[in-house]
Amino acid sequence: MTLGRNVRQSKIEVLEHFLATEILVEDGIARGVEALETRTGSMEQFGCKHLVLATGGAGRLFKYTTNSEVATGDGISLAYQAGAEIMDMEFFQFHPTAIRLPGVPPFLISEAVRGEGGLLRNVEGHRFMPDYSPEKELAPRDVVTRSILYEMQKTHSDRVFIDITHLAPRVITTRFPHIYRFCMDHGLDITKGLIPVAPAAHYMMGGVKTDSWGETSIKGLFAVGETGCTGLHGANRLASNSLLEVLVFSKRAVEKDIDKTGEDGPGSASLVSAACRDVMAQRCPWPVPPHFRR
Repeated sequence: MTLGRNVRQSKIEVLEHFLATEILVEDGIARGVEALETRTGSMEQFGCKHLVLATGGAGRLFKYTTNSEVATGDGISLAYQAGAEIMDMEFFQFHPTAIRLPGVPPFLISEAVRGEGGLLRNVEGHRFMPDYSPEKELAPRDVVTRSILYEMQKTHSDRVFIDITHLAPRVITTRFPHIYRFCMDHGLDITKGLIPVAPAAHYMMGGVKTDSWGETSIKGLFAVGETGCTGLHGANRLASNSLLEVLVFSKRAVEKDIDKTGEDGPGSASLVSAACRDVMAQRCPWPVPPHFRR
């Protein structure tokens, strides 16, 4: 929202009906893109000094995912076809607890729910996480995800449950108002009933390989956010690190552009800096569970 607002208030032109089909590379340097005008079917080329890919991940390649409909790996595919180096595509993080209700798209049941005391139970009512990890429900995402999958296989079910019925209703409605309202809208009162959940594709660690300034193996081609692979996350991202990554590396990409040209680009540095300040200034709206205060 902050970035979109800055773009709207700037002189940046947004071409909403164009679909990039090819990155134009000459002598190992990104020179522009070829794009399809979806309303007319015509092809056009746009030249550039620097090209930034910020198309998100590829979660929509999976049947169950928390990602938006546009997360289809387009930017990574374009970079690969242009000859850019891709890395770590085998590392995809699954969030362990996305809601599983008939006809309802996957909706994230935050780890904070387990941090507040939520218990994972299988369809037989058995609390199973103590069987897999001494950290129980507070184990890392990959451990919890694998444990849930194993329980689903053992019980021949497509789901397990989060149980927070032992918490006071006031705690649930004040700590997790968005989750509470979403579930109520779909006929589930989580103060009285169990929350059906299952793992869903959540975050892609791999992507277009970049250096510490966000530049890919093709000169002038940058990749930021989930599209890029900086190596920051390793094989398993820690919660919220992706926000810090995109802020840092988008700013560094602009700074490298400034260093190369000797002058500021058309408002890009001030745009990113303003976005960084605005986002970082906003406080977390929910209480942080004790086990995250480290």
